[in-house]
Amino acid sequence: MSKISLLDAAQIMEDTNNETNADDLHTAIDVAGVQAYYLKSSILVIPGTNELSDWFDFSLDFAGIDHDGHGFDVVAGDSGTLWHGGFLEHAQRVYMFAKGLRPKLIIGHSLGAASAQIVGMSLRVPTIAFASPQTSRRSNRERLPHEGWVINLCRVDDTVCYLPPKILGFRTIGSRYWLIPDKVDDEDDHRIAAYTALLKLKRVKDRVPTHWPT
Repeated sequence: MSKISLLDAAQIMEDTNNETNADDLHTAIDVAGVQAYYLKSSILVIPGTNELSDWFDFSLDFAGIDHDGHGFDVVAGDSGTLWHGGFLEHAQRVYMFAKGLRPKLIIGHSLGAASAQIVGMSLRVPTIAFASPQTSRRSNRERLPHEGWVINLCRVDDTVCYLPPKILGFRTIGSRYWLIPDKVDDEDDHRIAAYTALLKLKRVKDRVPTHWPT
């Protein structure tokens, strides 16, 4: 069971992005475009992107193997489950970093949220994923073991949460909760700060879960 609120988790992610929690940093990796931070509080933080224009290196792989004509590279993991190839590659690098550290909690955002879904499920660690893209090519009827460790928070005005498209068979891993802002503008709001602000609202705090795994 997580002992941290979703708001606190969003703030930790925001502080990591802003490098304002350096005193709590234990160790980190920054390899081939993959960043992850292990804090002294035994929390693994996997940042992602705050801008859609930065989302392409791992997220939209149009140069990879085109299995089904949709342009996304899809590969099988060790269990045979089909994954978005870029997300799986990112998660494998984070997993190698994290598995010996034994984190008590994983927090991810954007591309980091895609990675967090896979790593959290694999390590069986409570995981909070903000602005989560859809990682797996597997039917909702075929729930994977240990998915309950992962909770996804998605704003309804965040385009990334709808990618890769569900119509192509992709879905998130774990539970998913949609957050509705007071006003939905034409502008996409993918920033972790936008999630932090929304989680401060009482009407939102009252409807999101306070503990997991489920």
